[in-house]
Amino acid sequence: MVHAEDNVLYGSAIPKYLLDSKSNLSQYFIRLLSELGNKIALIDVHDGSSFTFNNILNASFNIASWLKYECGIQKSDVVGIFSENTIWYPSIILAVWHVGGVCALFNPMYNTNELEHLLNITQPKLMITSKMGFDIVRNTAKQFNFIKYVCPINIICNERMAYEKNNFVPTNYINNQTSVILFSSGTTGLPKGVQLSHKSIYLLTSILNNNINPFSNDSDILMGLVPMFHGYGFLVICMTMSIGCKLVVLKYFDGDLFLNSIEAQKITVLFAVPPLMIFLAKHPLIDKYNLSSINAIYSGAASLSQDVQNDVAKRIGKNKHIKVLQGYGMTELSILVTMHDKNTEASVNGSVGKLIDGMAGKVIDLDNGQPLGINKSGELCFKGPMLMKSYYKNPEETTATIDAEGWLHTGDIGYYDSDYNFYIIDRLKELIKYNGYQVAPAELEALLLTHPDIEDAAVIGLPNISAGELPMAFIVKSQNSTLSEEDVVLFVHRQVSAQKRLRGGVQFVNSIPKNPSGKILRRVLKKLINTTSKL
Repeated sequence: MVHAEDNVLYGSAIPKYLLDSKSNLSQYFIRLLSELGNKIALIDVHDGSSFTFNNILNASFNIASWLKYECGIQKSDVVGIFSENTIWYPSIILAVWHVGGVCALFNPMYNTNELEHLLNITQPKLMITSKMGFDIVRNTAKQFNFIKYVCPINIICNERMAYEKNNFVPTNYINNQTSVILFSSGTTGLPKGVQLSHKSIYLLTSILNNNINPFSNDSDILMGLVPMFHGYGFLVICMTMSIGCKLVVLKYFDGDLFLNSIEAQKITVLFAVPPLMIFLAKHPLIDKYNLSSINAIYSGAASLSQDVQNDVAKRIGKNKHIKVLQGYGMTELSILVTMHDKNTEASVNGSVGKLIDGMAGKVIDLDNGQPLGINKSGELCFKGPMLMKSYYKNPEETTATIDAEGWLHTGDIGYYDSDYNFYIIDRLKELIKYNGYQVAPAELEALLLTHPDIEDAAVIGLPNISAGELPMAFIVKSQNSTLSEEDVVLFVHRQVSAQKRLRGGVQFVNSIPKNPSGKILRRVLKKLINTTSKL
């Protein structure tokens, strides 16, 4: 039960036995997976292969033995995973934890420049990559002497590792150690590494499982389309292993494949992002499939309009009631901080739910920082045991994000109602959210300024009903330049990953509006958008 004191909201207390636990995630999941036994845990819809919970555990021990004795991975060493979704993902993560290592989860769509930046931050000793990403990882890794091995998943994760038992003894360590590094873009440019402790993920998973379990029971069948390298997908993995649900794994989105998987596998719980919700609400393919098995849909990673939320509930639910709900979180908050509990029967006016156990939240005035009351909008701030340890090797950004009193400033603007449900209405930060991915304007601006015909540049997010926002550039051309919009779009397209492309178009201007200190005035730029131009 959430309560308020002096305009600060507090979630229910975390049980003392959880707070006092010294269990790391290796110990925690060994115990849970052992209890779940030979029940089917994972299904790959692409080739029909499957893992039981015992398979996950046995494979993790075999991979851990290989990591320790053949690769020399020790406690606190970083191991990078560069892969699309695979049923091997949970076993690889667990294996790294068994030896006391730290998992760094990379977006497999990163190009060479982006990967180079993140490798410099994390300095992994070993990179595990899918076949698709092998060449880019191998070629990028050549310049770094700290990377000792680049190993394809299909080489290390074979049938022997899935089914042979192994007497590997996990490394013992306390749970304040970093378990995973996820990547979060900042307003100042390139992505930052967010390090989350074993304890924060253990507490979050335990709280969800024990108190506000959003799934009805362990017979639920979950859709595993959300990318596993992303905090959202990482949390789905953890919840699957802790609750004992079946997870149906998709490597990529294809409309027919996605819908056929729901029908054939009888998916009961669907995890989604807003673009997928738009698809469910509007696409004609929906009517060709039987989706009646779905009982609940959870949308996250970006805000979703109430209209779309209601449309999905009506279209997918048809003659039965289904839950279509939103949650809110960020990587720096161990992924999730507000959600609706299992007793919520319907969407609450577009709310993202209430504080989870153990967390405190407040809405502060944008001018004076004072906490505001009911239905008053300001910046959302949170504190509690699920906060990140820090930005990896970046104390300056850590201090800028978490204040002296331990409050993490999200940069998101919202409010809470009289029932203490939170609502998200805008973002204070300048990040662009495209299809749930974070895009830093400064990164694209720096790239644009390397073009000889571009004198100045600014990037904003152009609102888009399907994707959330589209990166759009304002360009000041060099004198006598014949640069076209198409030239700029292609220049960026060739050098960034898909989510960072200028899908919002390009607009040429005489100057970029800035304040006296040189900061770009993006709100002014949004008012300059030429609505008659082709975007």
